[in-house]
Amino acid sequence: MILLWATRGRSWGFRFLPFEGTTGTDPLDLYERAFAGHEDGTEGCWRSGALLAVRFPDPEGRADESGRVIPHELVLEAASAEVASPADAIEQVWPLLAERYDAIWDGPAPE
Repeated sequence: MILLWATRGRSWGFRFLPFEGTTGTDPLDLYERAFAGHEDGTEGCWRSGALLAVRFPDPEGRADESGRVIPHELVLEAASAEVASPADAIEQVWPLLAERYDAIWDGPAPE
């Protein structure tokens, strides 16, 4: 289950995006716990207790206005995820997010 999704768009900065089924947990606290020690990597997959943090570049190669490839950062429930790498996340989780992201990445910042 997806607990958190963080990314940026073409013209808007880093945001925590709501996803159907996400909990009411403080997203910053959850993000910091899941990505502790891995704040600066470009991609990877890390387990932290019951959390699985995954970071991967946009599968469509989209970039922001400055030309930087857009990263996607996910926090998943480790017990329910059969994800062991960014490639696994792209294959198994990205299809749940792709359509929504395609609709918002080039528009105004989501609320």
